Amino acid sequence: MIEPTLQEKLDQLPARPGVYIFKDVAGDVIYVGKAASLHARVRSYFGSNSHKPQLAPHIHDLDYVVTDSETEALALEFNLIQKHRPRFNVRYRDDKSYPYIRIDLREPFPTLCVVRQHAVVPDGARYFGPYLSARDMWDTIRLVRRTFGICPKLVVSAKRRGGCTWRPEQGTRRRPCLDYHMGRCLGPCIGAVSSEEYQEAVRKVCDFLEGKQEHILQQLHKEMEQASATLRFEQAARIRDQIEAIEITLRSQRVVSTRREDFDVIGYALREDTGCMAVLQVRDGRLVGQEQHLLEGVSGVPAEEVLNEFCKLYYQKAAAAPKAVMLPLEIAEGEAISQLLSRRRGSPVRIVVPRRGQKKQLIEMAMENAQEHLRSLLESESAERRRGEEAIADLKNVLRLPTLPRRIEAYDISNVQGRTAVGSMVVFEDGHPKRDGYRRFRVRLESGPNDYEMMREVLSRRLKAAVSGNVKFQHLPDLVLVDGGAGQLGVALRAMEELGMRMPAAGLAKEHEHIYLPGSPQPVALPQNSRALHLLQRVRDEAHRFALAYHHALRARQARESVLDAIPGIGEQRKRRLLSHFGGLSGLRRASVAEIASVCRCGEQVAEAVARAVAQPS
Repeated sequence: MIEPTLQEKLDQLPARPGVYIFKDVAGDVIYVGKAASLHARVRSYFGSNSHKPQLAPHIHDLDYVVTDSETEALALEFNLIQKHRPRFNVRYRDDKSYPYIRIDLREPFPTLCVVRQHAVVPDGARYFGPYLSARDMWDTIRLVRRTFGICPKLVVSAKRRGGCTWRPEQGTRRRPCLDYHMGRCLGPCIGAVSSEEYQEAVRKVCDFLEGKQEHILQQLHKEMEQASATLRFEQAARIRDQIEAIEITLRSQRVVSTRREDFDVIGYALREDTGCMAVLQVRDGRLVGQEQHLLEGVSGVPAEEVLNEFCKLYYQKAAAAPKAVMLPLEIAEGEAISQLLSRRRGSPVRIVVPRRGQKKQLIEMAMENAQEHLRSLLESESAERRRGEEAIADLKNVLRLPTLPRRIEAYDISNVQGRTAVGSMVVFEDGHPKRDGYRRFRVRLESGPNDYEMMREVLSRRLKAAVSGNVKFQHLPDLVLVDGGAGQLGVALRAMEELGMRMPAAGLAKEHEHIYLPGSPQPVALPQNSRALHLLQRVRDEAHRFALAYHHALRARQARESVLDAIPGIGEQRKRRLLSHFGGLSGLRRASVAEIASVCRCGEQVAEAVARAVAQPS
């Protein structure tokens, strides 16, 4: 029986393309879909022939957005699924952001820049990826630098930064960097290469990353012959080395089409609620790569629909579109996906279901790859679950706990003589990290360095949040683990007693890896090969890592903020310009007032204030 308010919305749906959003009784988004006609598509979910009968009983409300075309609806649907991750949608099992290689050809000297994001940003730059393996991406970047000499500007995260610090707007260096001497940079910073020559090298890099190595080889052979004919032997030798590097890459690629075609081949495997999609990438007739993507939410969904949903997800993320996509089955929204890819590529893209011949054999290969990858993954996960179950069972026996410690929370404190003190809480469920349950605390204690009081404060705040009904802390642990010995454990027990709570707790001391238990005068020493001890060590070490990372981030932020942000006349843009140019505070301390004023584009008085501030120890 459809509720009157919902029936009223169904009756008002327009016969236009758009996106519909189903919500449950709590107002949470449970399904997002697109339609060429909202009126016809949405109403079909409530009929006797619904293709998703398990969804209709959960629908309490709906919203919709009208779009100008089905292709626009496709893009909006993808964004909404990324945002809400509805439980009835087929979706990526691990929907993290992946690295892309970004090259902005509008710059006079484009750099290789690595960015992490969920999909390609339409900002006018060229994107290559996403790379499922960061190691493969870095190997590709090293090969590109060694072969073509392009400057990198590698920024992936705060942990991994590198590359050339020179920028065209900062002028020209007097001496080249080490990469230039090693033959890994063309040297635009010293004027060793013109913008036109550098842009030509960048275009070759783009062709290489697209898999068009044969085209590059033809170009390079011509350039080598021309250089040799005009007696430019050093340049000819450098081009020869480039040719050899590319040929080594080509040897690892299998020729699957004599027509030198560009297309993707997709195969699938489904088991229970998990699906694996294998994508074979053929460029210039060579099999240049293959990927496996895991999906969840496939239980009870027909294979055709899973394949349809994956194509929508995958090609919204992909940086480039092939000329054709080979599928094992016909999909419902093939025309809309084809239009999306054609718009991105700038030429028609076909979606084909091969019936015979070499492409049919490639489909079978992709299906076999998907089946094997899914089988291997599920067996590995089953073994991992079994090891986790055995470890928590051992832990229950060793610590004499009343129940299995399925949820373990561990706490640690990180500080330097009481400064920038932080606390961490990490969660393990069934022996494995549950990272969405991790929490960080800024310690508010002002009485100086006191690890015991800091631990008491962190635990008290966590438990008070649970008592007050904070949903982020609503689940209480089966075991509380603190990093330390009897002292830290006693503090944890007092924090519980103050709130009238009692939970199993233990302390794990680093020095001898002894386990301290409430009411036990002597610690427990487990064998080094004990599964219970290994689990406790993993949980304790993860809490320590999480606290330390937060502590370092706060110290770095304070070092930047406390020195430059307090100076009148230095805003965010000037601060970024100073730190970028001088490579941080240490370089800024060595700069003269005149240099600071020049880079900062400010008056001498402000530059002197900067010099005085950075000269003081932070």
